[in-house]
Amino acid sequence: MLDEFKADLSNLSAIQIVRKHILNGGCYALSDDMHYQLKECVCDHFKIEFNNVVLVGSGKLGFSIKSEKRFQSFGDDSDIDIAVISSDLFTKVWEEAYLYKKSGAYWPKCPVFFKYLSEGWIRPDKLPSSNYFDFSKKWWDFFNELSASRKFGPYKIRAGLYHSLFFLQEYQMVCVTQCIEGEQ
Repeated sequence: MLDEFKADLSNLSAIQIVRKHILNGGCYALSDDMHYQLKECVCDHFKIEFNNVVLVGSGKLGFSIKSEKRFQSFGDDSDIDIAVISSDLFTKVWEEAYLYKKSGAYWPKCPVFFKYLSEGWIRPDKLPSSNYFDFSKKWWDFFNELSASRKFGPYKIRAGLYHSLFFLQEYQMVCVTQCIEGEQ
């Protein structure tokens, strides 16, 4: 898979690589059946379309494309990363975060949260503590329970919330573009 990905870096555009390797096909870390079951669990829980649950990262590819871990293999300490795409859920969390910020409550990760928000996605690890922000608690409880079930292997399962496929593709293209530039 890595050899094919590297070959495509010189033959395909960044968006073509995202479509071929990230949005298409199976998942390195999970069998096809487990991949399906995980997506089914997530789409049922969040009441979103099946295709709006996308596995990404080294669990999907078998290696990382992030600059600090570029081409590092998926391993026992790796996470399974999921992109949850829902403009409705995104807007709900955005509104709650805005009201939380407006209240003046303590939120040390607020500037970083809003940086990612401006890029079309919500990193739940940047939300206010789950003791004070109900969405955080529900999000972490769900993904921690999935991880603890071990139905999908001994891996932590983590997820980000994207406004739309556009923003997921754009985020992935940043990493792919860095890979392209690194191979030149």
